[in-house]
Amino acid sequence: MNNNGCRESSAIKALISGLIGILFFLIFLIILGYIADNVSWPLFSGFVDLLYANAALIIIFSVLFMFGEIFATFRFPFNLPFPLFNAIASVLLVSFILAVMAFIDSFYSLGISPTLQFVKLILYPLTFIVVLITGYLSIFSKPEEKPPEDTSTVPTPSNKEEERKTSPSWEEIGGEFRQAVYDLVHRIRDELNLK
Repeated sequence: MNNNGCRESSAIKALISGLIGILFFLIFLIILGYIADNVSWPLFSGFVDLLYANAALIIIFSVLFMFGEIFATFRFPFNLPFPLFNAIASVLLVSFILAVMAFIDSFYSLGISPTLQFVKLILYPLTFIVVLITGYLSIFSKPEEKPPEDTSTVPTPSNKEEERKTSPSWEEIGGEFRQAVYDLVHRIRDELNLK
């Protein structure tokens, strides 16, 4: 199987695992709802109600993470959207975590809801920016992958004229662009480390 087939396979695996995860969450939510109806424990019932109220949010950030994982399996120019999907999904995940903390605050009267409002203002943009930057750094810091060459079927150019006429592939152009960005990032990092 060639390298593209492996990438298609891993994209399909990411899609299947994401859909199975969402399906398991929905089944788990139904089971928790049944248990909450038959148990008289206010904290548990309130938490299940919170999960039901945020089920759409959980499914949306799960789908966004799944799309990010699918795009991450593609080669260079086509994997550029994955940090954006992951950044948006991370902000939604943080909003769900803050909703859980607000639920705990309302149940136990901890008095942290004014702090949570302030934390939201800082945490949402910070999460988005950090996840986006680290995603793009992970793309541009990967060394270029060279596909294995089959030496038995490689044609040898007869002269330099034929070699000049062949145009570079998109993979070569993408690899050169990625290497240039990688060199730029490392040069900036080295300059900052010297100061």
